Amino acid sequence: MKQLYILLFAGLSLSSCVSTSKYAQFVEQKPKTERPEQVQQNDWLIVQAPPAAQKSNYLKLENSFIPAIVYWGWNSTISCELDPGSTAVHVQRGMHQAAQKLNLQQLLGGRQLVVELQQLPGQFLYENKGSTVFLLFMHMTSAQEVITPRPTNLIVRYYLKEHGEVIASGESIVPNEEQPIRNLWKSTKKFTWMYLDLLESESERMGTAALTSIAKELEALPNQTAAE
Repeated sequence: MKQLYILLFAGLSLSSCVSTSKYAQFVEQKPKTERPEQVQQNDWLIVQAPPAAQKSNYLKLENSFIPAIVYWGWNSTISCELDPGSTAVHVQRGMHQAAQKLNLQQLLGGRQLVVELQQLPGQFLYENKGSTVFLLFMHMTSAQEVITPRPTNLIVRYYLKEHGEVIASGESIVPNEEQPIRNLWKSTKKFTWMYLDLLESESERMGTAALTSIAKELEALPNQTAAE
């Protein structure tokens, strides 16, 4: 009878993998550290982000549960694509911070730099899989909960303007350095929030790197198009 209770409890636990709608709630409930209206904008540096009205997309790629007399296994995989506006705000923040540190306004010399965010990070896979083997007087369970980012690079296009006319343009591509992370002890919600914090930091780093690269290109422009 005791063994039967163990089987029933394990079955209920394993078959209760988080649903797509529930996982979407975890992501959407993450407290926002910064909102678009909180990002400082300047007349000499305009960072154009995708519309924030777009929705995040969540897609169940796999959802399986295999019950047997001596073996139970499960696999739940969800593909997540965040609203581009939610990551754009952190890229913008990184760019504006870099602009201040590099004294970009002086480099522009009265000109205006317009940056278009054309491709942004924010795509990842959530995976929860494992198995339980039942023996005569015991059972052994192995499981892992992993978030694997899709390494989407940051791609931006910039335009240097003088009196409203484009006098120089270019592109900057910053590699995504995100790595898969494994949940060791947190709840699924806290684990997801931890990843989203890492994504915010990486988005900001990429924004800083992109603006730094653009500033170097502007410094190399001929005198007639570069600030003196």
